[in-house]
Formats: sequence, structure tokens, C-alpha cells
Amino acid sequence: MKQIVKRGAAVLAAWAAAAGALALSSPASAATTTTTCSDSVLISGLSTKACVDLTGTQARFYGTVGAPGIAEPGPGGVITPQRAEVEVSGQVVGGLFLGSRRQSVSIWNNTVTVEGTTATAPCGSTIRAEVKLSQGPVGPGGPSFYGPASVTVDAPIGC
Repeated sequence: MKQIVKRGAAVLAAWAAAAGALALSSPASAATTTTTCSDSVLISGLSTKACVDLTGTQARFYGTVGAPGIAEPGPGGVITPQRAEVEVSGQVVGGLFLGSRRQSVSIWNNTVTVEGTTATAPCGSTIRAEVKLSQGPVGPGGPSFYGPASVTVDAPIGC
């Protein structure tokens, strides 16, 4: 019986040592992603946000554009979606332009995520994500386009 207990203790000690070695060999901290978004702003009746995901000095720029609520069909049951051109850009505040992308969207009771660019920003800088809306093609009797044309958000890059 004593021998079984000794063997069990030896196996347990070996397992604990192996687990400890594995824990020491793993990275001290995994890279975490931090998301920063602007408040939702109504641009021509569309709820619009600018966002940036930061992982170290890597930045992913994107925006969301959507209906702020549930829209009912117009007279005669006609559904007229609002169309817009959306441009998402990123830059270092006061400096380097990091890129942009454009996409046409059609909104009616939905929200669309528009991807911008992904770039590496200098350590210690502040970056800005910007989402600009401009009128897309509108059919006869479609909604007019008005209001502020863009929304931005700034985020600091840690070192």
C-alpha cells in the first residue's frame, strides 16, 4: 500500500512539475485588442459610428451605418432604402495618412459595417478614424441627403 501511495505521489509531483514548466514557457501576456468607437451620430437620418480596433501598434479602422429605428414603408407600401457612399479612413493625428476605403451602402432597417484599412501606427501617437457619408444614387421621390457629413474618433497608441 505504501508503494502505491509513493508512486501516486511521484506521478503527481511529475505532473505538477510539467504543468509548471508549461506555464513558464507560455508568453507573459497575450496581445489584447481594444476597441474605441465614437458616439452614434445621425447623418441624414442614418446612425453612423467611427471605430478603431487597436492591438499593440496595429490599427483596424471601420465604421457602422444603419437605420436608427424600424422604418415603415412609404405611401402605397413602397420601400425606398437610403443609399450612401461611405468612406472610412485612418490617419495619425497631425501627420501620416494611413489609408481609406469606399463602399456603397443601401440602408433600410439594417446596419452595415464598412471596413476601412488596417495599418501600423507609430508608438506613442494618436490615431483618428473617420467615417464620411455622401449621397449615393437616389431614385425618384427618394430621401434627400443633409446633415453633418462625417464622424471621427481618436485613440492613443500605447508603447
